[in-house]
Amino acid sequence: MIYIVPIEPIDLRYTLQWYSNIPEQLRVRNAENITINGKTTSTTDQLTQGAFLNFSNTNYYKASQIQIISKFFMDGKIKAGDKFLVTDAWNFAVTAIRYMSELLDVPVEIHGIWHAGAYDPSDILGMKMSKPWPWHQERAWFHACDFNYFATQFHANMFCNNLDIAESDRSKVIISGQPHELLVSTIDQLTYKDVNVRKIVWPHRINSDKQPKIAIDLQTYFENKPDPISFELTSQGPLTKAEYYDRLKFSRVILSCSLHENLGISIMEAVLLNTIPVLPDRCSYSEMYLPEFLYPSVWTSSFENYVQHKYNLIDFIQEKIDNAANYTAALEQQKQILLDKYLNANVMYGKLCS
Repeated sequence: MIYIVPIEPIDLRYTLQWYSNIPEQLRVRNAENITINGKTTSTTDQLTQGAFLNFSNTNYYKASQIQIISKFFMDGKIKAGDKFLVTDAWNFAVTAIRYMSELLDVPVEIHGIWHAGAYDPSDILGMKMSKPWPWHQERAWFHACDFNYFATQFHANMFCNNLDIAESDRSKVIISGQPHELLVSTIDQLTYKDVNVRKIVWPHRINSDKQPKIAIDLQTYFENKPDPISFELTSQGPLTKAEYYDRLKFSRVILSCSLHENLGISIMEAVLLNTIPVLPDRCSYSEMYLPEFLYPSVWTSSFENYVQHKYNLIDFIQEKIDNAANYTAALEQQKQILLDKYLNANVMYGKLCS
């Protein structure tokens, strides 16, 4: 039996898609599975500023998952050889599962998907949490898991190097794309745009690691040109997933100046909708994207450097808008790279179902 311990399903994130997609993908592979549904508090649905979730609500949710898992162990439902897929390994449920498994002599496998954490100095956890306690916690969860999944080599390397994971323990690191099959099928049903659309979209949350100050400055420039180009920061207004996809459909360029990116779902969604990515040559982007879509990292490595290189970046963006048809073949090639390596979790499914 595979027990899925999901991130709370939130419409604006991919986590709602994962909630239904992962069980379905396991069923297709004839793997019996049960989802451990958590509970959320009704006190607030407000996201914590700069984050994709509410930091108190997510702990309430995880604590309720642990109650259910503990009851399953208590009632003898968990059997030797069962597997747990924790879809965000930054979860104290990992501790509880390993604790009960070993002390009750019920050996199970723990599979954890890593997204971000305090080990990444540009992530909100890395910036706000006092050190070193979260690093010790992250190391403990890594060792408690039998398999640790990272979607990019960049992410895996950063995790292992920053947490001083010994080479002998790195066999627990598995590079696997993520379970975005439902995302792909949903976008496949949308109508693609033609190359005449003239709009720029910046898809990130308003947080310092995403450098919104740069985006706002570019928005002012492009929207006040003699031939203005619409420039939207999607996080400035509440959007449903469908509304968000609609914004991507009618955008020519998607821009990032992120200092922190271990995968980048929003950029992949945009590429699937034939939007041209304009990305810094750093983080996971360097690994994932073709050279024609990458600008030199120094151009946006800080706001001061951006000011110095502002018109280089503007020219880079404008060229993509003016010559969109020239990028059709590269976009198709880029799309296939993402579909093959990052938008499916076949490697992870293989480990879970073996």
